[in-house]
Amino acid sequence: MKAKLSLGKLIETEVRRQQMHISDFADKILCGRQNVYKIFDKSSIHVDQLMRISRVLKRNFFKEIAEDPSLIDIDSEEAIQEMENRRAVSQFMEVVPNLLYKMGKQPVIAFGRPLGMEEDVVLPDFMLTKYWITFTKGTFLSEQYISNPLFEIKVYESTTGIKVYSMTNIHKRTRTIDVKLDYKTEEEWEETLRFIFDTFFSNGND
Repeated sequence: MKAKLSLGKLIETEVRRQQMHISDFADKILCGRQNVYKIFDKSSIHVDQLMRISRVLKRNFFKEIAEDPSLIDIDSEEAIQEMENRRAVSQFMEVVPNLLYKMGKQPVIAFGRPLGMEEDVVLPDFMLTKYWITFTKGTFLSEQYISNPLFEIKVYESTTGIKVYSMTNIHKRTRTIDVKLDYKTEEEWEETLRFIFDTFFSNGND
């Protein structure tokens, strides 16, 4: 019987195929050489690390996970959610920049925790920095701030059921548009983005 291929083994196979030295690969994905071998033995890898690996190897492992869930261990609820998050992030990164170009919008997407940021500060997973539009995996960022008196939170829903939140800082009068980052088809992402820009940026000042 053929052994089940894990995500780590798939990454190892690709590194070997490209004849990339392990130490070079380790440097490019920002981890130690010994940790690379640990990655090769894993069936589950953190989203941020897998994004770096996908960029370095120029191969979309998120898409492969979505097409073949057996690549990772999905015996637990947590692992299933992680797979869904990966699938959503993969689709988001694949289609949203192109849609923004198509719509004539600046496609600069920021992600990650800034250096020095306090651990208990709630941040979105991704953000369109020019427009203050945030995207958070599996939930709304605004739900995590719902009891914070500094923010006025309103929900906006389109006629087709698209839901986004407006978070306004009461003191600074700055507004963030919050979107749930779950799996959406290209058509659904386009409809969501157009709803946001038509609703909040229709004055042309974007």
